Amino acid sequence: MICPNCKSDDVKVQVVAEQKKRGVLGVCLWLILGFFTCGVALLFPLLIKKGSKTKQYAICQNCGHRWEV
Repeated sequence: MICPNCKSDDVKVQVVAEQKKRGVLGVCLWLILGFFTCGVALLFPLLIKKGSKTKQYAICQNCGHRWEV
């Protein structure tokens, strides 16, 4: 594998688990539900665990450039 930035072949691959982000629509929905149910529904997003997604990144050891593989 060759770095697209500096053309070096000293590249390491790293696996990273990243948290999924909640969208604005989801947050607004939970807030609206919370207002209508006196705040009880606001506890549910705290109890529900967000998933994670595993991604692989290649990192150039020469220049530090990182890109998704």
